[in-house]
Amino acid sequence: MTYAAASLVPVMVLGAVMWQGYRRDASEQGRRQGLAQARVIAEMAVTPSLDGADLEDGLTTSQLEGLRRATELAVFHGSVLRLRVRGFAGQVVFSDDGATGGGLAVSDPDFRAATTGASRVKVIGGPGHEVIRVVQPLVAGASGQALGVLELYLPFQGIAAQMREQLNGVTRRIALGLAALYLVLALLAWWTTRSLSRYAARQEYNATHDMLTGLPNRAEYRDRAEAVLAAAGRDGGHGAVVLLDLNRFKEVNDTLGHHAGDELLRVVADRMRAGLAEGDVLARLGGDEFALLLPGRDAARTVALLERLRTSVAEELVLDGVPLNMEASFGIALYPEHGLDLQTLKVRADAAMYQGKRGAEDIVVFAGGAAGHPHQWLKVQAELRHALERDELVLWYQPKVGLPGAGINGVEALVRWQHPERGLLPPCEFLPAAEHSGLIAPLTEWVLRRALIDQAGWTATGQDWTLSVNVSARNLDAPGFVGYVTALLAETGARPDRLMLEVTETALAGDADNAVRAVKELGALGVGISVDDFGTGYTSLSHLRGLPISEIKIDRAFVADVDADPQSQAIVRSVIELAHGLGSRVTAEGVETVEIHRWLVDAGCDEAQGYLYGRPVPWPQVAVEPIAEPITERTAR
Repeated sequence: MTYAAASLVPVMVLGAVMWQGYRRDASEQGRRQGLAQARVIAEMAVTPSLDGADLEDGLTTSQLEGLRRATELAVFHGSVLRLRVRGFAGQVVFSDDGATGGGLAVSDPDFRAATTGASRVKVIGGPGHEVIRVVQPLVAGASGQALGVLELYLPFQGIAAQMREQLNGVTRRIALGLAALYLVLALLAWWTTRSLSRYAARQEYNATHDMLTGLPNRAEYRDRAEAVLAAAGRDGGHGAVVLLDLNRFKEVNDTLGHHAGDELLRVVADRMRAGLAEGDVLARLGGDEFALLLPGRDAARTVALLERLRTSVAEELVLDGVPLNMEASFGIALYPEHGLDLQTLKVRADAAMYQGKRGAEDIVVFAGGAAGHPHQWLKVQAELRHALERDELVLWYQPKVGLPGAGINGVEALVRWQHPERGLLPPCEFLPAAEHSGLIAPLTEWVLRRALIDQAGWTATGQDWTLSVNVSARNLDAPGFVGYVTALLAETGARPDRLMLEVTETALAGDADNAVRAVKELGALGVGISVDDFGTGYTSLSHLRGLPISEIKIDRAFVADVDADPQSQAIVRSVIELAHGLGSRVTAEGVETVEIHRWLVDAGCDEAQGYLYGRPVPWPQVAVEPIAEPITERTAR
């Protein structure tokens, strides 16, 4: 409407300009018409009557009579209002009313122009009384000699009426044309405004939404979440920030193509959106990563909702004729318990999600502590890369003892970082960053090489200890890992049966085909395979059938209270019995008391590891005979 109103102004100005132009043209046409009429009168009536006359001497009676007869009809019919023939000096030698005076002053520019051979025409008089005054030279027709000046006054009313009629017609045409033009401009303005509004709306939508799924994007999620968190800070509200991503999404892209991956993301987004309530926010942050904002929900209600979403996401769908069941990992950070800053909540939700990926649960609530998030890992990764180059890493070893005697059977290599500024760092400070980058490969290779060199050292002193080294799922998944281990054993001269590689049960669960293949190839070499932290992942002994598993290590969570808790006792006894049935040895982790030691001996556990037997130290400091004798005596009594 504003544009249409504004466009009316130039249209009206254009109309006024055109109307003034046509009015000037009409006036000019009237002057030209008067001039033509005056020329006809001069040539047809006046000049023939003055043939041979000298106006300075005056006119003869016959000349005056001839002029009167020649002009009488024009004056009588009113086509001429006043007619004067004047000499160059200004004297009136003939007037239609017989007067010898009056008329245009000699000093008038129009009169002077006529004396020099130029004609002048002008409309004079007030409105309604206009007349046309023509002043032009009189020239003899035969000789072409200038005789004098003709001052002629013609009626303007007829011309004015003709002009008005013509101008009215023109005005109507201009008005209709301008009205049509304005209508076209108004329609164009309306159409353009609507198009621009729709375009602006699309641009605004595209700037705040993911084009693939139609969900809010990262920027829109941040704006909404920050507004909700700000309100929660003022009003004491609570809720949850949830991050999730799809498990094995890359396999879909790599196997079926990105078009199938895009369709999968659309389906998952629709399924999750259908399970949310009004006020909940679901956004796609990028790739297969999504975020949820759940105002007003505590931990229990959030977990219950995510369990329903997980079930919905896991429903079978068919992509390119291939049936799929997708799984997702969810990390939850609660506000205000875990913070009111969105960045902090996202860091902690992300940490919980990655904890779930490494453990047994798909839905994990942040449990406190330091959140090792990728944005913090960037600095650690950069420093760790330099640490490998500068040889800042060191290996410590913790003894593993045989039961019941508690004599050392082997040692587990545990990496430490002698940081130049922060001092000696435990693995939890840098291993998560390495596991989520390409650094885990060179780090594991460094640990293996240094540990095998150290093993050669203690073997030379007469200690035939088995060496245990932790490797990650990413190591097993790397195509050249088995070849590297083979070459390193040959290079160091180490016996394969004196090397034990510890892997988490998560690395062997599900569809980890590469990891399973690597375990089988390593077992064929004679290298022992140990399943570390058993009981904390989402596998079971059934997953281990057919694999060359030499050892199963019971997680310290079940060992810490096994001497007093019946449930822990039942779990540990079951694991020992089933592991023995599969032909594997059993090692208990985290043994710290003599009572737990005696209980494990009674339960038939093969080996143990913990502070009771020794803490991690450089290998020359590992006790040759720790507290084996006192423990043996107490157990016997």
